[in-house]
Amino acid sequence: MKQRQILNTLSPDFKRDGQGQEAYIRTKRAQTVDFVRRYLNRAHAGGVVLGVSGGIDSFLAAALCAQACAEEGKKMYIVLLPNGTQSDFEDAEACARQIRQINPQTVCDTVSIAGGYRGAVEDLSAAQGFSQDAYTLGNLQPRLRMMYQYALAKGMLVAGTDHATEAITGFYTKYGDGGSDFNPLQELVKDDIYDMAKTFGAPQAVLDKQPAAGLGISATDEEELGISYTDICAYLKGHVIEDSVREKLEAAYDRSAHKRAMAASLKDEYSPVKPVTHIHIGHADEQRVEKSTIAYINAHPEQNVLYVTDGRLEDAFYHEIKKTVNTPVAHYNCFAPDGDGGVNKEFGRLADNLEMDVVVSGKVDDTFRRILLHLMNSRYQVTLLKDCLTKVKK
Repeated sequence: MKQRQILNTLSPDFKRDGQGQEAYIRTKRAQTVDFVRRYLNRAHAGGVVLGVSGGIDSFLAAALCAQACAEEGKKMYIVLLPNGTQSDFEDAEACARQIRQINPQTVCDTVSIAGGYRGAVEDLSAAQGFSQDAYTLGNLQPRLRMMYQYALAKGMLVAGTDHATEAITGFYTKYGDGGSDFNPLQELVKDDIYDMAKTFGAPQAVLDKQPAAGLGISATDEEELGISYTDICAYLKGHVIEDSVREKLEAAYDRSAHKRAMAASLKDEYSPVKPVTHIHIGHADEQRVEKSTIAYINAHPEQNVLYVTDGRLEDAFYHEIKKTVNTPVAHYNCFAPDGDGGVNKEFGRLADNLEMDVVVSGKVDDTFRRILLHLMNSRYQVTLLKDCLTKVKK
């Protein structure tokens, strides 16, 4: 159940049932470029500033923004921000060259943060609370880089490179790489980032190397996390992973909750949101029910949606629901009718996947009646969505 809550909060995107990977990447690329275009116009921004590190994340974020800026006639400004000698600086330069192929009007500067870094360490060295450990010195660098990017922005927006695979673990520096104006990669998981980067002609060296923050804390991201990206991606796509890995991942999510929230205040305690499960039952085969149910799901993205069905639902459920984790995903949220509820081969009985507050929609039949009776006998708070139910035949 915790996995559903996390996925519902983070809202990762991935290919939907019945959709091929190439089609998904093509569609998601177009959606993301369109988002950047619309956001720049809505913010009345003159363009985008983005720090390119030589890693896959910053390359893809820059490529998406470069295409959007080219289409809108806005400025694309990429900045290489080394701290002294950077072992993979050639990769950053290769990324910059490819970004210029996407948008020839791209402006590129190299600005060293070495002077600012040395000065900050020197200024802080006399403070009692300062220690020159790897984490303190490592996190100082992305905060300086973000400060430099904002100093260069001048009416433009600073793009970030964070994505769902980092969001779940909090694997970014608060007010460093996590302090941007917008994140074009926010919904993406790491393996899809690689696939999309290939469509922009990412340099082969960048595709081949192990992801690493380059802050002197660890050799690779996976070494520092203690969890493989393969496992994180599988979890974010709704798969069951090994219990020990899942527990470690969920503990990292809990520890990093403060990073994913705005600055906390007392008002946060006034009206906590109650988790709700939405159960949709069967293939209703009524356009009215289909439309009203999808409209309800889209209007309540905070709810976890579970489907009880013995086959594929109406096509609209796969294409018109905005939030991917609320669409029918066979291995994740689809339960075959069984006994008093339903069963999923990976997540077990329907009853073990519910919050205490439940809303119900769909086809009123014997399965519906069995589930409803079980919910009421088990003291769930049940709400029937009248406009989302088929009519009872006399």
